[in-house]
Amino acid sequence: MAEAKVFPMNTFVSCLKGASAADAATIELLSFLTQGEVDAEFAPIAAALSKAWIYEQEPQLAKAAAGDVAALGEKVAVKPLPDAALAQAQAILSQMAELRAQNATLSAQVEKLTADAAAKGDEVKALKAKLKPLEEQAAQGDVKLQVSNSKMDEHIKKLEQLMEEVAKVKAQGVVVAGVAGGAAAAGADAGAAASGDASGAPSVGGEPEADFGLGSNPFADANW
Repeated sequence: MAEAKVFPMNTFVSCLKGASAADAATIELLSFLTQGEVDAEFAPIAAALSKAWIYEQEPQLAKAAAGDVAALGEKVAVKPLPDAALAQAQAILSQMAELRAQNATLSAQVEKLTADAAAKGDEVKALKAKLKPLEEQAAQGDVKLQVSNSKMDEHIKKLEQLMEEVAKVKAQGVVVAGVAGGAAAAGADAGAAASGDASGAPSVGGEPEADFGLGSNPFADANW
């Protein structure tokens, strides 16, 4: 065990009766008592562990006022905590140090995640800003497409009407052609009758016979 060490009485009084905030001298005393690394954050815990042992050894100090303790002298010699109390104090301080390290790690992770979230938020804003013109263009394209479809439907209807008119014209053209063909046939028959080809009429013309200079004799036929 380490030898006793002398500290000013006011430092000892601050350790026992002082406020929760510890000065450098009190932290040095607590580090010696616990044989560990005590800082301002761990000082209240180290002080509570140290006072428990000191009051156990000197019960009158627990009831004494700060002035009464200070009147005991200018300096005081103290030893580190005994083995059992020292092991308990060091275990608690070690756990506190681990928890503080874990808390620091978690705080760093939270800070990083917060920064990443902020960066992602900025990226989302930027993407939304880029997407807005595209959405507007798409909306305009939809309107144009609707107009185009309307015009296309209109053209299709006009084309269908035109096809119906064409079909009607074709049908009327066939009828006219039939009438024209009949008229042509009637004209041919009339021509044939005029030339003497009609049934029951004698043919005239042809080469003149040798004994008569007026051509064929229509009255020489036995059928006449």
